[in-house]
Parts: sequence; C-alpha cells; structure tokens
Amino acid sequence: MMPTTHGEQASTMNRDSQAYWNKRAATFTRDATVEYERWLLDLLALEDGDEVLDMGCATGTLAVPLARAGHRVHGCDFAEAMLAILDERTTADKLPITSHLLAWEDDWEEAGLGENSVDVAFASRSLMSGDVSACVRKLDAAARSRAAVVVPDSLLPSRDPRLLTYLGHSARRPRVVREVTRALASLGRIPVFATTRTFRPMRFSSFDEARSDLRRLAGPEPFTAREERLFDAYAAQHCVREDAATTSEKAGEQWVLDYPLPVTWVFIGWRTDVSEWA
Repeated sequence: MMPTTHGEQASTMNRDSQAYWNKRAATFTRDATVEYERWLLDLLALEDGDEVLDMGCATGTLAVPLARAGHRVHGCDFAEAMLAILDERTTADKLPITSHLLAWEDDWEEAGLGENSVDVAFASRSLMSGDVSACVRKLDAAARSRAAVVVPDSLLPSRDPRLLTYLGHSARRPRVVREVTRALASLGRIPVFATTRTFRPMRFSSFDEARSDLRRLAGPEPFTAREERLFDAYAAQHCVREDAATTSEKAGEQWVLDYPLPVTWVFIGWRTDVSEWA
C-alpha cells in the first residue's frame, strides 16, 4: 500500500507517507479485509505457475495467499517496516516470495522487474495520484500476459468526507479511474472493470493515536484557530473507546472512530499480450 508521488514535492510527501506506513505496519495484517482480498484474487484469475509482481504489497495481504497457492511472488513496497513483516512471514512459512524495497518512481529495471519480467503485474490500492500514466506503463511493460490496478472511485481513503464537511472544507473525487483508462487507450489496451466497496478500519491503541490519524484525514493544510476548536470537539465526540466485550483481552485498550469510512474501489484489468482480457 503506497501512494504515488512525483516532482520536487514528492520527496517530502514520500518521506511522510513512508513514516506513516512504517508506523501502520505492526497492525496492517490484523486489519486486512478478507472479503476484499477474495474479490481481487478471483478477478486476477491467475493460471498455475504464474509469476506475479505485487506493487504496494504491504505485509503480504495478497502476496502470502498467492505464494501459498504456488505462485512465485515479487512483493514491492517503499515501507521498510511492511517488508520486514512480509520477510518474517515468508521465512516462517518458507514461501516463494522475494521482497523489493521499491517505489513507483524508482528504477524497476535495476530491481530486476523491467520489461517482461513477470507473467502478471498488479497494484492493489497503491496507485492513487501522481504520474498515473507512467505507473500504468511500468506495470504494462513488466507483465508478459496481464496487468491490473485497483483504484478509488470515491473520496480517497486518506480523507474523511464527513469530517471535511464539518470543517467547511470540500474535497474532489479522484480522477484516477479516468487517468488509468486514458493511459491504457494510449497503449492500445482494452480494459475490463469491476467495482466493490470497503470500509476503512479505524482502530487504535489510544485516544491520541486515534486523534492523530483523524487529523490526517482532514488533509495536510494547517488549521485556523476556529478549525482547531471544531476539530478538537469532533475528535472528542467521534473517537471513542471500543466496548471491551467486542475485543479480546489480549488486544488491550482499543479506540475506534464511531462511524464507517466507505471507499469505492474499481478493478481495471487488461491483457498485455493480446487486445482483450480473457
């Protein structure tokens, strides 16, 4: 899981994003949504023996079940802590997974993932912004037979529409579906589409941690004094301690956002060896 970035601003955004995803690594596997993973694996419809590139693999939510199914997997992410957990899982279960510390803007050829390096290349919820066309071209070039992305078609999961409305802010829906479609048209590819909806898990070990993540969902812009007061009141109301009856004793104190954060995701798949997805 990782956003795309580019240009001079990218270095700062990337560092911030890396720090955030490294911090989330410890709980990422626990909070994975099984229904989403099943939906995507069914759509990928891998053939026996396919070698796979998983761009934005996180702790192996998809890479691990793919490897257990007999596929050779290249798990790529820019968050070292995510890959450390993936490597632990790989070693523990002796899985055919190779991890790569790799971002979208890095040199994939140097990492051994250049042209026609794998059978199938996909990016699950890791292509959100930046130079979408360049990212699509990299996936397309790496894949001998098929490639796919899953991208948002609602407000990005890094924003909370309810909170933004409360603060008097507005947010634009992402244009990434349109940008991916345009990039594929320029390559002469014919895409197939499927849609699903998930709810972002919002579970934390303390109120301060919950408040900090909620602040991130309001966007990077600094608050005015009035917005700061509004936000403090909002966080106090909606970041609540989870009922102990719903959590295990081992989990310790748990804080949650008291309403769901839905995100609509679009699967876009295409063949790289012929004109239509089979």
